[in-house]
Amino acid sequence: MSDDVAGQVIKAERDRIRCLLDVDRAAYDRLHAAEYRLCNPTGTVWSKAEYLDLLATGRVAYRELELAGDMDAIVGTDVVVLRYRCVIELTVDGADIPRHEAWHTDVYTDDGGTWRCVWSQATGIMGLPSAAP
Repeated sequence: MSDDVAGQVIKAERDRIRCLLDVDRAAYDRLHAAEYRLCNPTGTVWSKAEYLDLLATGRVAYRELELAGDMDAIVGTDVVVLRYRCVIELTVDGADIPRHEAWHTDVYTDDGGTWRCVWSQATGIMGLPSAAP
């Protein structure tokens, strides 16, 4: 059963990624819980409504948001935690954020038979500085 649940939630996360790229409001609403929060790489936390507003107005615009490997899942009774690497390129408030990799951790809960994301955390992967000669 846990493999079935993991598969359902991984599919939901792939759909969520697509809805962020496409700014699909109906899918966004369906895939995010009312209490959804995103902690972005700057440490800023956005609510579901704030994040949708940023996407809808173009203040946050993803040009690329692609998986860079498999998703790992930890499955509980009514909670699933996903972790994966992603390649991202976006614009935030008119500033281009260059293409980079990030770790994503997403927490889904079972909302009466529908899996919805409640928390997301994105952490940019920085290259290590070169050693001094």
